[in-house]
Amino acid sequence: MKRRDTLVLVRMKSYICLLALLQLLGCSGAPLPNSELESMATRGLEAALAEVNSVYAINNLYRVTRGSVTRVIPVGLNTVDLMMAFGIKETECGKASGSDPQTCAFRPGFFVNTLSCSSRVRISATSTQVVSARCGRDGSSSSESSEEMFSRGRQHFIIPLTNRV
Repeated sequence: MKRRDTLVLVRMKSYICLLALLQLLGCSGAPLPNSELESMATRGLEAALAEVNSVYAINNLYRVTRGSVTRVIPVGLNTVDLMMAFGIKETECGKASGSDPQTCAFRPGFFVNTLSCSSRVRISATSTQVVSARCGRDGSSSSESSEEMFSRGRQHFIIPLTNRV
């Protein structure tokens, strides 16, 4: 009887230690305050847009049309990766103008470049770094039927960021 009680006690201690370990590894379930997430999302979106503009903008800058955080991944103490999805559209501001793209007017016309993008941005208290960014042509133009889009497929480009400082 005593041996059985000891065995049960050892198992319970093992389960409690396992539960404590899982809790320590990031299963706390404590959500980020909305204002903090909004601030991080803004920083992340600005960094991703700057990266996309440095790669994709030829003559004119792009501006964000929509954006959302699709996932928040804790990667360390006070550091998270934000998985973001956003759309961009070409503006009237030249690439060399040095303007803030979010203050530029969109280029008028039906055939203005529009892209759908996703990015992973690492954010800490002191830095914001674009880990990856990917953009593809937005297929929302009514001049292209769904059949044409299906036969051609979407063009996607991956921006390699591993060797950048």
